[in-house]
Amino acid sequence: MIPTDRWSCWLAGLALALSATAATAAKTDVVVLKNGDRITGEVKGLDRGRLKYSTDSMGTVYIEWDDIDTLASKEFHRVRDTGGRLYFGTLSATGGADTLTVEGARGTSALPLADFVRITPVEDSWKERIDLTVGAGFSYAKGSDVTTATAYADYAYTAETHIIAGTFRSDTTDDGDDTSTRNLLTGQYQHLREHQRYRFLLGQAEQNNELDVDLRVLAGAGLGKYFVQNNRRTWLMAGGLGVAHEESSDGTADTDLEGIFQTRYDAFLYDTPKLDLTANLYLFPSITETGRIRSNYDITLSKEFIEDLSLDLTFAGSYDSRPASDNADEADYSITTGLSYEF
Repeated sequence: MIPTDRWSCWLAGLALALSATAATAAKTDVVVLKNGDRITGEVKGLDRGRLKYSTDSMGTVYIEWDDIDTLASKEFHRVRDTGGRLYFGTLSATGGADTLTVEGARGTSALPLADFVRITPVEDSWKERIDLTVGAGFSYAKGSDVTTATAYADYAYTAETHIIAGTFRSDTTDDGDDTSTRNLLTGQYQHLREHQRYRFLLGQAEQNNELDVDLRVLAGAGLGKYFVQNNRRTWLMAGGLGVAHEESSDGTADTDLEGIFQTRYDAFLYDTPKLDLTANLYLFPSITETGRIRSNYDITLSKEFIEDLSLDLTFAGSYDSRPASDNADEADYSITTGLSYEF
């Protein structure tokens, strides 16, 4: 009989060996760059023109998709091309340079690397699929004694057939006499379909002193489509119906049926310098109150100057053709600079 302490040592050694083997086996993907460099690691995903790649010696690195000559992985992936088509399978370089071959149960498909816009490991951890960016800004003008503080956050969770994303933005302005605030929280669920189409559910909560809105809550649904989706830019449009309930500072409340229209454009430049331009617009034409239209919009130019740390310039605002009270403004906007960090 083997003593208990020897059993413990043997089991511990076996567990350590298995762990080491698993860790080594996990990083068997191969990327060959156009300069000839060969990197062994693990594909974590492709998005916005960059391949997220985990290595033993360098940690997690981001490789520009244009710099890749071939890619091979024995793990199972979900792949989307510029036409919105989906492929499921392993990845190989059997098609040669500048070509990616997806081998799955539906057959083998070989396409130019430039045609692929997103790669997602199907069995990847849910934590690896979350992108989170947080930022803040502050400004002070001595001549007018005006201070402005801004906080914002963006998050996105990407899975095989759906995307859950949202934004939060808070602006506070103090001129010494009055303080105005604007808070906007938006969340959206997208169920992805073929040909770059999707169904969506939308939720919004808003507060705005300038527009005399103590609270506005909206819930809606509709259909959308990605008209452009490649490694340099994306452009989508969506439309649907929603119900909005709002309360003003004088205690009045109203509930309306509204149309929903969204368009969003993203352009990314990952050569030096790394720039990201995002423009997002929501329009809400009222159906129960003819002639009224609301909107929320923001345009952000972001430049990364340290890894994952960026300087942002944002123009954001709201508009209501028929605000809650006669004393309220129809439009409210802000221009801010801030620092953001991507987790």
